[in-house]
Amino acid sequence: MKYVVYGENRVMTGTAIAEAVLAYAAALGENGTTDIVEVPTADAEGYSATAEMLLGPASQIMVEDAPDDELEPEDEDLVNELARRTTAVGGGRFADAASSHSDEPEARRLRTDPPQV
Repeated sequence: MKYVVYGENRVMTGTAIAEAVLAYAAALGENGTTDIVEVPTADAEGYSATAEMLLGPASQIMVEDAPDDELEPEDEDLVNELARRTTAVGGGRFADAASSHSDEPEARRLRTDPPQV
């Protein structure tokens, strides 16, 4: 589980979802575009909920560890859609780099030796 920290708010969601949101936010920021993403989470009582996030150049988000939960939201379709959007805005280098689950050589290299800006 991960928290997507957005301003003063934290949204708990699945690890793969949080990493995909972060990668997409980086790609949008790099390209000066914006988008709204619906992130699955849970409300204060533990019921399924959705948080909408406006991502773009002015977005300051981060991902941090959250307590493990057996009800971790998993949405492979959302993760795949965010990866597609990331690539579509020219952020293909972020798609695998943000995923700690990727064993692709390029993803490992980007995690350990990110591009210098």
